[in-house]
Amino acid sequence: MPRLPSNVPAKPGGPGGSLRPRAGADLHVHTTHSDGACSPCEVVVAAARAGLNALAITDHDTVSALAVARPEARHWNVELIAGVELTCQHRGRELHILGYFFREDDPGLAAAMVELREGRARRIEVMAERLGALGLRVDLDAIRRAFPRAVLGRRHLAEYLARTGQVGGVREAFALHLGDGRPACVEKPRLDATSAIGLIALAGGVAALAHPPHDFGESSIRGLADSGLRAIEVDGPGCSSGLGRRLRAIAPRLGLIGIAGSDFHSADRPGRRVGAFTTDSEALARLRAAASGQ
Repeated sequence: MPRLPSNVPAKPGGPGGSLRPRAGADLHVHTTHSDGACSPCEVVVAAARAGLNALAITDHDTVSALAVARPEARHWNVELIAGVELTCQHRGRELHILGYFFREDDPGLAAAMVELREGRARRIEVMAERLGALGLRVDLDAIRRAFPRAVLGRRHLAEYLARTGQVGGVREAFALHLGDGRPACVEKPRLDATSAIGLIALAGGVAALAHPPHDFGESSIRGLADSGLRAIEVDGPGCSSGLGRRLRAIAPRLGLIGIAGSDFHSADRPGRRVGAFTTDSEALARLRAAASGQ
């Protein structure tokens, strides 16, 4: 059973007091349908407890959590925004493109996500083989049973190794075996970033750059903006104060909307609880207008 975020109540009106006044939106949250530890309904409840008006579930390369979360969002009167985080590359480096307000059944976007998920399935099999060659035991069927709806990735392998006592914890699994450059790591399948931006636009949505790397310069961001990027994360758990200032200065120059989100995955990541970083109502309104072509 996953450990819930600290701001999740046992039930509506249960321990923890009344709900806070509603304000803001967390536009970057993951669930068990990709590499998060909490279910779609659990993150909706966490958003309500955090006093959010809106929540975007942005699982990696899948939108399957949205249908599950929608009734819970209606119950808690939290706006659930269609979201996704697409694994991409641009000029030889990995980038993540967020999509919002798109049609979930769009065939072009759906086909691209299927391709990415199939590539991820092949990737996890190769990583399991590499772990086996290192003398570790990996039962992929057991992992699939433990995470039946997830797009399996490195974190699931790391959690399995930790739960079976083969490493001291998830962080150790990454440090020794699964982190970038470690012996069992395999690169993720990726879309071209400009293609991903185009697919989101064709699906009626708006594209944003997730957690821009600190060395990703204005000229590179401009190139994506010229390809249809409409927003950029300017605050989040991995964003230093200096980087945030730079991004908030760049965004208006390039006509981009500055947004923020917690990048929530699990309760064991300090500073990443649901609602820890939020987008204000004005920026959310601009994002919605951009998606509708206004």
